[in-house]
Amino acid sequence: MSQQAASTSIASTRLSQSRFHWHTDTFRALRHRNYQLYFFGQFVSVTGSWAQSAALTWLAYDLTKELSWPARVGAMQVLPTFLLGAWGGSLADRWPKRPLIFVAQAMLLFLALLLGTLVLFGQATPWLLLTVAAAAGIVNAIDLPARLSFVIDLVGREDLPNAIALNSMLFNLARMLGPIVSGVLFAVAGGGRTGQNAAAVCFLLNGLSFVGVLIALAWMDLPPALVGRAHAKGRDSLGEGFRYVGRHPRLMLLFLLSGAMSFFGWPILSLLPAVADQRLRGSADCYAWLLSAIGGGAGIASLLVASFGSRLPRRWFLAAGVTLASSSLLVLASARSLPLAMTCCAFLGCGLILFFPTSQAIVQLNSADRMRGRVMGIWSMVLSGAYPLGHLLAGHAADRWLKSGIDSAILSRGLNVQPNEAQGLPLVLAIMGLGIAVSSALAFALALKASASTCRRRLAVTDGEQKCNKALQL
Repeated sequence: MSQQAASTSIASTRLSQSRFHWHTDTFRALRHRNYQLYFFGQFVSVTGSWAQSAALTWLAYDLTKELSWPARVGAMQVLPTFLLGAWGGSLADRWPKRPLIFVAQAMLLFLALLLGTLVLFGQATPWLLLTVAAAAGIVNAIDLPARLSFVIDLVGREDLPNAIALNSMLFNLARMLGPIVSGVLFAVAGGGRTGQNAAAVCFLLNGLSFVGVLIALAWMDLPPALVGRAHAKGRDSLGEGFRYVGRHPRLMLLFLLSGAMSFFGWPILSLLPAVADQRLRGSADCYAWLLSAIGGGAGIASLLVASFGSRLPRRWFLAAGVTLASSSLLVLASARSLPLAMTCCAFLGCGLILFFPTSQAIVQLNSADRMRGRVMGIWSMVLSGAYPLGHLLAGHAADRWLKSGIDSAILSRGLNVQPNEAQGLPLVLAIMGLGIAVSSALAFALALKASASTCRRRLAVTDGEQKCNKALQL
């Protein structure tokens, strides 16, 4: 009886230890003090940035009553990263990252306070918003590669996948909370001049949110090698980053696949209102449910990557991500009920977040220390270029096919289109799903070819060494 009690006690102890380890593994990157400061400082700042983005979009439309102006302002926030991302990455390799990030965050603070002050005093114009958005985009082109490549200095190689997954979870949570903050302010203030005052308050709050990042950076205790590290200028030429990626076929293939996932996957965010209206015959509440489903799936994926990203092969997460994303888009193309559409959106959000943090971890872990900033700068360029291009082309194609239509009975049955109903939107969703599937299959085939070529070279070298050894023995 005592042995049975002892065995039961041991089993319960092991079970409690396994549960304890599961929880600590999920958030293990937070055991590093520097990353704790970075994580919580970024959470406050990114939440403020999303609040400002929502307010900026509303204000651009309120001032002009034209749909094109919010699109222009949004594009100017990411276009500089596409054009200058590699240059920003070279700066991250050339200069110590902490002071570079500190200066960039201080400049973003200044721009947010300047914008808030001008709007508060009634000086808001569409061109002012466009100018400030462009200036912030240029600063982000410097800041983003430095921040991405700075994480490994805070947690080391072992905890890097977990830290990237936690950053993804932070980003998705802030993307949910930021618009809520701006929405509450606009609901209280209303439209017109008071609505512009609410937008100004969002900008000012965003400026104050950068104070948390600046304090966190100042309180970090970094090794002297990281504080004063700077490489020679000649070695940090801009083109060397592209040559480095070109010399590593797996990195290049992962860049191309990531660009395809961004191009075909993220446009769902701009198509969701039309899915709710045209396919589900719903209202704004329906759209909110679909958006929440994507966020919920993304949150679950962040926890999965954070918990098991270092235990399971990363290629499993990549394969699961592309499979979930492509299949959910294909099913969503024919969905006519809210529960089915929400399920597809949840799997889509899960697939995208399973893929992107994992691919970013692979890129960082397979990049040399002296090249990591430039590699992450090129990574930022690829995603910053594919993201808006996918949105623009998907929206344009859906509008064009919605108006002109495509006369095909097979497509109508496959996409679950009713008689006299346009096929444009479901057809674009299906093309997005097929695009991810075809891109991943092509990347997989090229990766196998590259691996086979590498194996043949190694076998040739080994065979040559064996012949040489035999000749020496003779």
